[in-house]
Amino acid sequence: MAHIYDYAIIGSGLTGLSIAAALSRETKNIALIEGADVPFGVNKKVNFPTGPMNNGLRFVPDSVLSEKALRFLENLLNTKVVDTVSEEAPITYESGGFKTFLGFGDTPPAFYEELAYFTSSKRLDLAMEPYEWTQALFEKFQGEFMQRSYVTKFHQEGEKVTHVTINGSKTLHAHNFIFAGTVKDLAILLPDDAISIRARSKLSKNTYWTALCLDICHAKPVTDSTAMHILNGTTQDEIGPCAGRFLPAVETENGPLQTSQWMTFIEQEVTEDSEVVGMALKKIKRQIKRAYPEALDNLKLERIFVAPIIAGNGDIKLSANMTIPELENLWIASSTVNEQKNLVGSLLQAEMIIASLGFKVEASEEAPGAEATI
Repeated sequence: MAHIYDYAIIGSGLTGLSIAAALSRETKNIALIEGADVPFGVNKKVNFPTGPMNNGLRFVPDSVLSEKALRFLENLLNTKVVDTVSEEAPITYESGGFKTFLGFGDTPPAFYEELAYFTSSKRLDLAMEPYEWTQALFEKFQGEFMQRSYVTKFHQEGEKVTHVTINGSKTLHAHNFIFAGTVKDLAILLPDDAISIRARSKLSKNTYWTALCLDICHAKPVTDSTAMHILNGTTQDEIGPCAGRFLPAVETENGPLQTSQWMTFIEQEVTEDSEVVGMALKKIKRQIKRAYPEALDNLKLERIFVAPIIAGNGDIKLSANMTIPELENLWIASSTVNEQKNLVGSLLQAEMIIASLGFKVEASEEAPGAEATI
């Protein structure tokens, strides 16, 4: 008889790992299913000439919801994640000098909501970096990790998912399924009767945004500024602005070096178009050079990568408890369905799923209450 897991979690990025670590307080009968060779998703460690760092630009704006999200993470890890709150307005480069960034006026980019996340004048400085979050979360996971495992179909009986097909042939059964993958994939994965043809079409054709990232190791320190830079140039184009900032300079055996990390967004459907990607990268470099004329001289290293479908919710309709209405045991944990963006949205979506499952994460044991505490 086939083994039946209590929970099958699809996707081991920040959201999936947060849910996996939380549920591991309750049971070890969990399958964590990941298509890649390793967990962590986009929040993995990168080794650079200046030392280990995040896989691209990371930022947490200071807000009530950000504090809620990181409090959930601190309770889950039982360790301090937030160090201090800093106030430093984002800057831009105009008319030969740096100025406080005040917004895009009447011409916001198509990906305004994604970029606006980086424009807060107050930020949470971290005692623990996002790549360290995912490592610590994976260490707390107690179930079975299934790498190089792609879910290719959900199967239902009545109003419940009974099992999934993995890699086109293997079958995995569970009482509860939590999908923390790319929401667009649900158009293919969901059973025929789970959503309408119109909803499936929306999932396929909705606008999704991919983050295009550029990490640069400069041959010498460029600036002492730690402010977020929003750079766009003087002419409007289809590519739009970029966000980025410089990390503190580091003394190495080859002298002082400095890293900067930059990000812009392109539509998912043109992610494979080398011409579009090339134009976007050239614009990022052009704006850096415009603001810092010598910054790109004799670069030690540059690293280009994409984070596919970092935004776009597919207009999918979910129940109040984040399940597919026709499938009562399939929870959608994809971070892009959360109203909040980026790291904050990922953590809040994980917390919402845990609450929907009837649990609440606390840092220490508390007296039993209305909710189960894990």
